[in-house]
Amino acid sequence: MMRISEEPLAESIAGNLAGAAEEGAELLSVPIDTEPLKIIESLNEFVANPPKRRSKKVDNWGDRALPLGALWGAQMQRQFGWEWASVIHHDHNDAKFISVFDQTRSLGIYPFHYIFGCLENNVYPTILLAFNMLVAGKIPDQPAQGFMNLMDGVQHIVPPR
Repeated sequence: MMRISEEPLAESIAGNLAGAAEEGAELLSVPIDTEPLKIIESLNEFVANPPKRRSKKVDNWGDRALPLGALWGAQMQRQFGWEWASVIHHDHNDAKFISVFDQTRSLGIYPFHYIFGCLENNVYPTILLAFNMLVAGKIPDQPAQGFMNLMDGVQHIVPPR
């Protein structure tokens, strides 16, 4: 079992998440107040088939993963009451990650790193699948303070592409 703990989320980060989510909505061309499922559908499609830009090289971290990850996290807040968290992975040199977890810290996502990984490695995302599984109650209960990464266990039986 991984050793993970939580520290307070820095105000400088917390204060920028809503603005970053708005940038993510603009990137997807969806209004920020669109129902969460529709935003998640648009997000999954964008990550699965990112548009090519001819004018300049795209920075997948700054231009895409940060705003889209903030938007994804905001939808987890809206739909499920999840919360932004700063977690420390003690088995990985105390690496710190901004994440979104349920209130008991049993289950969460690392939206920035997940999206970046999909974009950099041309991996078909399971963002929509995970969201639909949560809505349908198909994710087994996890122990409180277990900090389980939802995306580690959600995979397509047959990838759509």
